[in-house]
Amino acid sequence: MTVPDASTSPARTELPSVTRRLGITPRMRALAACVPFGTRVFVDVGSNHCILPIAVLRAGRAQRCVGVDSSQAAVFDARRRLRRVRMDQRVDLCVGDGLLPIGGDEVDVVCIAGLGPRVVTSLLERGVARLVAAQVRLVLNPFGGSAAPREWLSANGFALREDLLVAERGRSYTILVAERSA
Repeated sequence: MTVPDASTSPARTELPSVTRRLGITPRMRALAACVPFGTRVFVDVGSNHCILPIAVLRAGRAQRCVGVDSSQAAVFDARRRLRRVRMDQRVDLCVGDGLLPIGGDEVDVVCIAGLGPRVVTSLLERGVARLVAAQVRLVLNPFGGSAAPREWLSANGFALREDLLVAERGRSYTILVAERSA
């Protein structure tokens, strides 16, 4: 797990100013609501701005969160955001590839949101070994279609518990909530 030192800025181009204005949207609220109260550890894969972990903590749904992103610049930006909202002690951030940086035995809920269906499926496929050891709830929000993630869930022993459609800014977004079949 590589965590950039917040005291030094990584070599990067400046992230768009929109990152400073982002708020908790209806889609983010719906994703946060899929995290059961009492969750010990919530993992947000592709965390980017860390808005979802903030929403989950503010709603009192998880004790601790982990944000994973493949971009060191995004993790640096997220760390600054967490400091501003005084949540930096409750969210661990790491640079990494999907589920690979996390330990499955401590994780209750994993969210992969805002990525294409093939990327979501690829992240799940590469990280499935980490999910086998634990009873993990998956919250998936693939952009551009949900057929591939649905097939992956079914083929890997996960049962769909919720299938939601959330409207935001004139678009509809699918949210799939799955748990390992008994």
